[in-house]
Amino acid sequence: MAYPSLEQYNNAFNDHSIWLTDPELKAGSVATTGMGLPLAISGGFALTYTVTAGSRKYAVRCFHRESKALERRYTAISQRLSALRSPYFLDFKFQSKGIRIDGGQYPIVKMAWAKGETLGEFLEDNHGSPQALAALASSLVALSAFLEKERIAHGDIQTGNLMVSGGGAGIQLIDYDGMWIDEIKDLGSAELGHVNFQHPGRKASNPFDATLDRFSLISLWFAIEALRTDPSIWRKTNSEIDAIVFRANDFIDPESSPVFALLAANAALSQRAKAFAVICSSPIQKAPTLGEFIAGKNVPFPSASVVLAGKPAEGKPRPGYIGAYDVLSATDYGACLSLVGNKVEVIGKIIEVKPGRAKNGKPYIFINFGPWRGRIFKIAIWSDGLDALRATPDDSWIGKWVSVVGLMEPPYENRKLKYSHLSVNVTTVGQMVVLSEEDARWRLAGPQSGAVSPPKVARNIEILERFQSGARPTVSSNARPQARQTSSPPARPVPSASPGIKPSPVRVSPNQAVLDRIKSSQVPPPTRRPTPPPTQSRPIATHQPIGGGPPPELRQPEKGLISRLLRWLFG
Repeated sequence: MAYPSLEQYNNAFNDHSIWLTDPELKAGSVATTGMGLPLAISGGFALTYTVTAGSRKYAVRCFHRESKALERRYTAISQRLSALRSPYFLDFKFQSKGIRIDGGQYPIVKMAWAKGETLGEFLEDNHGSPQALAALASSLVALSAFLEKERIAHGDIQTGNLMVSGGGAGIQLIDYDGMWIDEIKDLGSAELGHVNFQHPGRKASNPFDATLDRFSLISLWFAIEALRTDPSIWRKTNSEIDAIVFRANDFIDPESSPVFALLAANAALSQRAKAFAVICSSPIQKAPTLGEFIAGKNVPFPSASVVLAGKPAEGKPRPGYIGAYDVLSATDYGACLSLVGNKVEVIGKIIEVKPGRAKNGKPYIFINFGPWRGRIFKIAIWSDGLDALRATPDDSWIGKWVSVVGLMEPPYENRKLKYSHLSVNVTTVGQMVVLSEEDARWRLAGPQSGAVSPPKVARNIEILERFQSGARPTVSSNARPQARQTSSPPARPVPSASPGIKPSPVRVSPNQAVLDRIKSSQVPPPTRRPTPPPTQSRPIATHQPIGGGPPPELRQPEKGLISRLLRWLFG
């Protein structure tokens, strides 16, 4: 079954009273962004919209990715949770024909709104409060005991799926897409969970049983215990809303992890750090319960022999960055466009911070990573996001590297001024993080590379400019083509007859891109080069001429240039 896209869901929620079938939801109001568009939050297989109906508030989950046996899965989970009547879970209803889009009917989940804030938001504000951390740690212990007793598993316990209230004393689980109960054990796992809170062996073995949450609960509890012992660990480990003390990189090779070494150097944490390292290095099926871990029982093998050196063995590179989501360069418009509707991490260097006021009179800030009169990615911070942030971005942020995690919104296009903007909306504290340049380059390099800076590659546009000036370009013998060429024109979609399925982009070869530009008289001058890959560190020009015909440097190239270039490139 092909599910609708983000754009199709947004169009439907613009007129939700027509297209939703639930009477209560039809009469409610939908939360919107500063642009007046429905506010969607991405997670797993679903997009979540907020609907307020009188005094009640609901999370309406709409599916945009296929999940095996969705109706059977949710029906069984609903029946089991209703029988439990536990405060850890929320009431919800699965509606198999909850929304109508383009002549089809699609399922939704109508879920009561959870209390409090996400665990990530709570820790952003309270990682220095021993009292709040103690209450939260106790709550996790109680949750673990409950799940073990009832033989159920959530499947994706992480900072975004745990809601915290009462100063840490109350917690609730949300998003049940990957939940395990005995009634659906034959269906298999529907997801792998957030990598920063999962055992490194989960993807390979893909288990689906009552033990799924053990590793996640141990990692969270131990991270909280570490912060209770030394609040500075938050800063020293570069913790953020989606990574509390640990990251997936630390789990893969604990002995070379600086984080494990840091914890092992603390006498109060050393023994548990070694025990947790053993759990990371053992098969996922051998993970103990949280209660057993705290008591020092059932650790797969003795931890006394574990050496947490905190650095890779001699001759080995630094492990590559493993992101929880697709990691994109803020200067790669085509790659960002291809992931509209997905939750992503976008990293880039700020070139402009642009404040303003929306049509409703409320303030906003756009953080731009390219010239605004073009095809760019930006961070949008509307009034609700500004209220959540501790520091308001201003011109002092220009030149800083940042990472933002969130839903890639559809492009906003202005044909009159000839620009197209993609964006991620910042609505919560911790969603946007300032990085060092080294950390930014490391993240952008990806999991397959330990190098901080990818090798420099001579781009075709630079080759053309040198050729025009009579210089013969040189390319390093160890240069490798990059996975994404930001100097190429945007990917061209392939028409698809299936509604709701995003067509795969057609990649244009770099050489063909240059030739196309020559033929259309769009050869850019040396001062107007396309946005370079993230290895470029200098600011980008922020203006380009509009109207009145092309400037002299964009006029027809000299006669015979195409044939000369063809001979040079291919002969």
